[in-house]
Amino acid sequence: MSILKSIKKRAGKKVKQLKLLRFHAKQKSNKRFDKKRIIICFNGQIPHGGLVDRLKGIVSFYEIAKVLDYDFFIQFNNPFALDTFLEPNKVQWQIKDEDVTYNSKSTKLVYVINNFNVNPLTLIKESKADTFLVYANIDYLNKIHPEITATDLESKWRTSFNALFKKTDLLESSLKGVENDKYIAFHTRFTTLMGDFKDTTALVLPKDEKEALILQLQKKIQSILRNNDTKCYGFSDSIKFLNTIKEKEPICLVEGNPFHMDNFDTNASLEGHLKTLLDFFMLSESDTVYFLKVGKMYHSSFSKYAAIVGNTPFKTITD
Repeated sequence: MSILKSIKKRAGKKVKQLKLLRFHAKQKSNKRFDKKRIIICFNGQIPHGGLVDRLKGIVSFYEIAKVLDYDFFIQFNNPFALDTFLEPNKVQWQIKDEDVTYNSKSTKLVYVINNFNVNPLTLIKESKADTFLVYANIDYLNKIHPEITATDLESKWRTSFNALFKKTDLLESSLKGVENDKYIAFHTRFTTLMGDFKDTTALVLPKDEKEALILQLQKKIQSILRNNDTKCYGFSDSIKFLNTIKEKEPICLVEGNPFHMDNFDTNASLEGHLKTLLDFFMLSESDTVYFLKVGKMYHSSFSKYAAIVGNTPFKTITD
């Protein structure tokens, strides 16, 4: 990373932290708490990441709350209320906005967005604060539990996710309305490569490269279909790719356009966000998830964490 880029990154982090401090200072309260509490916040004040980024932060800090025996809450009211789709299961994590309070002497703002170096367990354990307002989008379980294997980390992640969440009737009925038979699934991530939408990346492939990439992926999908005798659902951030491949191969799609919930330029309807949740749980409930990444395509955690939640076999197919 260049010096200039590093300076800009640090400055951007400081700006966001100051913005959050000003925001929370308006919620000033002198109330103290007998038991320490961690509140992870998704309130639209800053970019928080997509669904899986948010889930990574949530599960990580719930795990810290368990280790330290702190109360744990989730403030998730932007761009929709999380409990529209996922409601508390074994943990009562809901909190009213007015109960997300700030005291300059006893509240600590924890901003670790894209911070892969910090160990948040140590950060919180060593603080004397009784309330932690957290902004996070990374899976820190390997730092919280460095002694256990990758397989055991996935099991622990799944256990924590299931303790926190169960599907609402709306999400459950919507899933049943899509598919009740066995199926496999594949997932691709292009970001801007297909020219569908703006993202943090900027590269859009020329027409001939798009066509060559689609042909390469089509061959991979044909191989998957030959080796499976069940339905196959396709998932991607590119509706252009999905519609093109559906014309060529016998795959199924979930209705609706892919949407990134942290896209501040678009006001998605609730149906748009429901589509994201449907994609995630359709992947989690499939018999096998195949993640296709060839050429200039991008890595994605979306299907990997869906497979973790569903304890579903996950296979990566590359060049």
